[in-house]
Amino acid sequence: MPAIVQHYQYRISSTQTQLSLLKKRISLVALLRLACFLVAAGMVYQLFHGISSVKVFVALLGLAGFLASISWFVNLQNKQAALKSLLEVLKNELLCLEAGTNLFDNGAGYEDGQGYWSDLDIFGKGSLYHYLNRTSTIYGAQTLAAQLKTPLEPADIIQHQIAVANYAQQIQLVETMIAASRQRKTALVSLDKVADWLKTKNQLQEKKWLQLLRYLIPVLNLFLLIHALISSNPSLLGLSFVLGWIIIGIHGKYIQSGFQAFENKQPLLQQYGWLLEKFQDVVPQDSTLLSQYKESAQKASVAINELTKLSNRIDQRLNLFAIMIFNPYLLFDIQNMWALENWKTKHQADFETWLALVGKIELLNCFAVYRFQHPNDCTPIISEKPLYLSAKNLSHPLIAASKTVANNLVMGSPEKLFLITGSNMSGKTTFLRAIGMNLVMAQAGLPVAATQFEFSPMQIFSSIRISDSLAENTSYFMAELKKLQALKIGVQSSKASLVLIDEILRGTNSEDKYHGSAEFVKELMAMDCLSLFATHDLKLGAMENEYPGILANYCFESLIENNNLYFDYTIRKGIAQNKNASFLMKQMGII
Repeated sequence: MPAIVQHYQYRISSTQTQLSLLKKRISLVALLRLACFLVAAGMVYQLFHGISSVKVFVALLGLAGFLASISWFVNLQNKQAALKSLLEVLKNELLCLEAGTNLFDNGAGYEDGQGYWSDLDIFGKGSLYHYLNRTSTIYGAQTLAAQLKTPLEPADIIQHQIAVANYAQQIQLVETMIAASRQRKTALVSLDKVADWLKTKNQLQEKKWLQLLRYLIPVLNLFLLIHALISSNPSLLGLSFVLGWIIIGIHGKYIQSGFQAFENKQPLLQQYGWLLEKFQDVVPQDSTLLSQYKESAQKASVAINELTKLSNRIDQRLNLFAIMIFNPYLLFDIQNMWALENWKTKHQADFETWLALVGKIELLNCFAVYRFQHPNDCTPIISEKPLYLSAKNLSHPLIAASKTVANNLVMGSPEKLFLITGSNMSGKTTFLRAIGMNLVMAQAGLPVAATQFEFSPMQIFSSIRISDSLAENTSYFMAELKKLQALKIGVQSSKASLVLIDEILRGTNSEDKYHGSAEFVKELMAMDCLSLFATHDLKLGAMENEYPGILANYCFESLIENNNLYFDYTIRKGIAQNKNASFLMKQMGII
């Protein structure tokens, strides 16, 4: 970790130095621009008192210098904005390491109260999504959320592992892309309307006469302009003005529908085009996935940049100059729609694939940052054994290494259900979440918080966090039963599953709770799943004798020494013996 911190400290210091130097250059260029303007203005003034070739030359030289300094000034300002964004991102990374906070979105919008992601803190403040997220596009955000909800196929997991490991070695490129994408960030809206319009049928290019007019009308208007200047009679230009609007009006409904799809989309397209263009700097090394993405990005960036220019032209079509000159005399709307139809013909089939590629690149940015910041995390191994999960020194990914306690785990060889007992605060629930979250990461293609991790691909089902619902008139107890019902149906419909359950049937009496829990444990053992069943009910531990080699007892103990209570958060074989409720109540004067 010190080396990682030093990386960001050095990068922050270096970026601040660059910004300081750039600020001075911007000030000098601003003075140069003013000087050139004064020289040009002074020479123009002198020309009114007598023309000479020297004065003309100096005036032109001053004007050229003024225009060049404007361009230089704008370029320097763009570099300054890019460096400021990079500095913000680098400071954020350092803050993430030191305090666990992150300026990027926490993904709360993807939390729907369904699935394991609600129990395992996958979305929301302080969640896994929040910890990983470095996206600035809607496609990046959606891709990250989807990959944390849906396990990859084994072959795809391996490809992502290789890609992430290679890409993390190019961390400065990753940081630059994250910063630039954030700098160009716009509203998180999709380009679905553009994609839908691109699927429509071309209408202008079917009309051969219109293809002739789009060249003929501008040429004709040039001659009419010359005629008007010579004859001082603009009447023919007036007729041409009306004719131009009639031609545009005939196709107005179709043109307007297409232009509405692209309205205000230029900033979005520019952001995506830049990401695709910059990704071409990646060095794939031995990663097939990076090679495929780079090859696709090369074609995509050129096409998206073309579409960005077209979108910008569409946004400019409603200014007064376009309405009075460009549209009637040059058929500006017709020309733009013709160009859009050309683009559609060439690239329509690839457009949605390119949008998905933007999301995939941003996903790799997120994963590469995590991989770089966690060099001691291991790369999971996909097991050939059915229903198998093994981990050494496994810890919770979101708990700082200095505060977490690592544990070992082997399931499915042959034991398939662990009954985990222990008092409150002893670490049972955190252990369940650590296992679940690490498996989510492993099946997304990420390294995991362990020194060794081997697993067979599994769906995850859980019942850890239960909420009642006033809107649905659902009690806590009924909400829990519905969740267990959905869990069972899910496991039965899956080839292999990991089930995580924390203390079920809290809303009934102890005898009923024991009987219901025991019967549900038997149901789990009969299905194709590995299960971790945390409970306070010590009587359930007797089931180990009924199902030797299938069910095993494990526990987390609370320890009382010298009249002090503490926890070591270490899982051990057997049933929990110590009880802390009475002890704590006495300590607090409750009893």
